[in-house]
Amino acid sequence: MSEQQGISPPSGPRRSAGGPVRALLRRLRYLRVHGVPGLRGHRSVVGNAVRVTAASCAAFYLSRYLLDLTAMSVYATFTVVSLGALARIPGSGRQRAATTVMAIPAGLVLITLGTLLAVQTWAAVLGMLVIGFMVAYAGTTGPRIAGAAPGMQLLYILPCFPPYAPEDLFQRLAGFLLGALLLALAQRFLMPEPETPPFGRLLADAADAAAGLADHHGGPTPVQALARAHRAGEALRPTSVPPADRPASPTLTHKAMTHAAEAVRTLLARLDTLQTMTGPHHTYHPETVALLQGISAAAGDTADALRRGKRLRPGEGPSAAPLQEELTPVRAHRAVATLDRLGADDRLVYLRRRSQVVQAADSAIVLVLATRLLLGDRTVDRNPVGHSFAYAQVPAPRLWWQRLTLHLTPRSVIFQNACRFALGLAAARATAGLLDLQHGFWVLLATLTLTRTTTLETWSAVRQALLGTLVGAVLAAGLLVVVHDRDTVYAVILPVVMLTAFIAGPLRGLAWAQGGFTLVVATLFAQVTPSTWQLAPVRLVDVLVGSVIGLACGLVAWPRGAGSEVRRSMAGLCSAIADAIGQTTAQVVERAGSTDIFALNRALILARESLAQYQCEARENSAGQPDWPVVLVAGADARRGGRLLPGRPGRIAPHEVGAWLRRAADCTAADYRALADRLCADRGIPHERPQPLDIRALLALAPPVPHHGPDRERRAVSAALLLDSVIWLDALTDDLSRIHEEM
Repeated sequence: MSEQQGISPPSGPRRSAGGPVRALLRRLRYLRVHGVPGLRGHRSVVGNAVRVTAASCAAFYLSRYLLDLTAMSVYATFTVVSLGALARIPGSGRQRAATTVMAIPAGLVLITLGTLLAVQTWAAVLGMLVIGFMVAYAGTTGPRIAGAAPGMQLLYILPCFPPYAPEDLFQRLAGFLLGALLLALAQRFLMPEPETPPFGRLLADAADAAAGLADHHGGPTPVQALARAHRAGEALRPTSVPPADRPASPTLTHKAMTHAAEAVRTLLARLDTLQTMTGPHHTYHPETVALLQGISAAAGDTADALRRGKRLRPGEGPSAAPLQEELTPVRAHRAVATLDRLGADDRLVYLRRRSQVVQAADSAIVLVLATRLLLGDRTVDRNPVGHSFAYAQVPAPRLWWQRLTLHLTPRSVIFQNACRFALGLAAARATAGLLDLQHGFWVLLATLTLTRTTTLETWSAVRQALLGTLVGAVLAAGLLVVVHDRDTVYAVILPVVMLTAFIAGPLRGLAWAQGGFTLVVATLFAQVTPSTWQLAPVRLVDVLVGSVIGLACGLVAWPRGAGSEVRRSMAGLCSAIADAIGQTTAQVVERAGSTDIFALNRALILARESLAQYQCEARENSAGQPDWPVVLVAGADARRGGRLLPGRPGRIAPHEVGAWLRRAADCTAADYRALADRLCADRGIPHERPQPLDIRALLALAPPVPHHGPDRERRAVSAALLLDSVIWLDALTDDLSRIHEEM
């Protein structure tokens, strides 16, 4: 079968077309928006170091020298260090300050539990296991909580060691409150991180770009409109959006934002393909023009509503009704009639364009409805066309519960990471308690900061940390010998040591961070309790013990990180896509079976999380890996068909046409299952390139729609449903071809 027999245009390696030029343009756009990465990173590191140093020193001096409360001074200082330096809270100064303030209730609970459970080693270990898992697992609810999690772990670790001193609980809580409030003030007013465009503005810009692109109904390629659409689509990529602005939490607002972003990016992609299609026919047919006009109007109204940002009541704001009307079977008669009038070759060109414009119209409808939900209209779940907004009426506690339980499976990398950290911290606490290690807190701190998701990364971190700690211990011992017990000297040099350590660590690497922190610890503890040079080797031993425990946990618990998990999760997604193809086709052809897409949704989410973790890990060689993002695109395409097609009226007729669609769907589903088997095997398996749909055979089977007569309505509805089904199946076949190009 030749390539020209399918709906999909002949495809080569898509990345090669204009690759260097497009890559250069993307790089220039990034530099224009984000600045030079090195300079921007240096400014951010220095600003954070200044904020942490100022807040921690102010908290320490106030508690230690003005109030003369030793326990309070320690907790105030370590609160600032844990939430300001150890944690990686994302966002602008305002967003970071808000996250710090919101963490106060949880911090009070963690310090209280740590103080009370320190009564016995077994109680502290059990608490470490449970709390360590819960705090790490809480990162499933969004980047802000995930960024704060390491610092929150420290708030339990610090008080869970002897001496058991519940009488100091008030000082500990007061120190924590003081440190958190001073840090929040510093984040907000002292060299704050700059504000970033809110996600709603990015959505509005993308919708506006889509409206402008849809205004072109043929003729020369609209270069400027395409460039604007590319910029708007790139700005909405998850990797382009700052973590604090990503709609990643399970709230209704964020779910609507995610829904709208997925819709508008799909809309831009379909319009881009439509405008850049090559072929001899540049004049659009009237029904295509009507759809493009409806898309332009809907996207423009949506952009205006997003910029206003006012809450909408039913009947107000952008409406999807006109565009939905253009997609109804009655209006689709015109497309079917046009198809009947065309010759075989012209039919292929027309179907290609119709495929893109129908998918664009569907995406525009979803964009309008998701925007209405985002702006307060919860009636969108009553939309009759089949777009799924069932979550619009789900209570907030249930949305949070669904998110928290979604990753309770050994196949989730978030679950794996939480288990790894919890086991490591519990083992470190048990070791420190059983061996009665002096300053056992440092053992857990080393385990917390050095454990990585792969054994190789953990070993690399341990080597750097031990080297840095050794050098830092030597310098700290010399400092303690020279200065001895002169607190004034320590108080004077503390800001200098802190600022140097918190700048050198992020900029120079882990060895500098561990060496600098060793000096900070020595300078700080020398003002709290009488210290000698022996404090330095004690810290070295504790870091060594914590490193060994972290390395052991890395060997025992999923030592390969997300490397193997990403293949399993993508294989699971391919299997779910195959099942969804079969279920959706059965509904379209026979109106039988289930169209529940929960399994596909779950597989898609787990695959996204695995890919995100995999991309964060260092890889020596990623050659031969499939284009994983395209697998995610295929999952989204399969989900969109499962949501839309079963809700369309009509039934495929005659029987021969329905049989062709079933055979085509079975072949595509079989190809996805073969891909799943190949990914599970994790080795090269001979495979054949998937073939495009044999549209010529379909056209030979499908009878023309009569212009008059009692069967016209039924036949037109059947033809419209067939056309939409072929468009959907072609997109999945095209996705599969793109995946195989990279393997």
